[in-house]
Amino acid sequence: MLQPIPAGFSRPVFESQSTFRVTLQAMARPGRPVRMPVTAAGPAGWSGCMAALVLTMCDMDTPLWLAPGADAPEALRFLRFHCGSPVVASPLDAAFAVVPEGALMPPLAEFAAGSAEYPEKSATVFIASSLTLDAGADLRISGPGVDGEGLMPRSWLPEGFLAEWHANGPLFPRGVDVILVGREAIVGLPRTLKMEDRPCM
Repeated sequence: MLQPIPAGFSRPVFESQSTFRVTLQAMARPGRPVRMPVTAAGPAGWSGCMAALVLTMCDMDTPLWLAPGADAPEALRFLRFHCGSPVVASPLDAAFAVVPEGALMPPLAEFAAGSAEYPEKSATVFIASSLTLDAGADLRISGPGVDGEGLMPRSWLPEGFLAEWHANGPLFPRGVDVILVGREAIVGLPRTLKMEDRPCM
């Protein structure tokens, strides 16, 4: 028996506009949690923030890749009904990618990084993260949108992510963008953001 399709937004126009503004804010002020003002009812394993981002950013013209385990029939039905995004088999073909909690995160190098002529034709990867605010601050961040230098916890990132991010940065203006997605907030990691280990004091 088919399960009911998750409802998504209760007020789609208002909530998608609000989510879009918050997403722009997170990317403009990277490395800082930005509270999501609305959430959406999504498939099992997706936080309300993850569902809200997908419903806002994805449509029939944006190929979407789902991490292994996230491509359950319920999720595919949800996407077909609410946004019509074509689900692609390869990360390289995706405009957006969803990596829910517990899903396997492929290397960033497997995602589209755009081209010299069209750097905007790159992937944005939504990665589930705990975003625990008391997780310490063992990474230094810098770049556009950061006032001088900032601090960020390494624990927000998937294992091995920092080395992959160091390889992503020199590709600029090409490169992959990432949004860390918590239960109530998101953190933008645009390709221009630099992350380095903080020296021990």
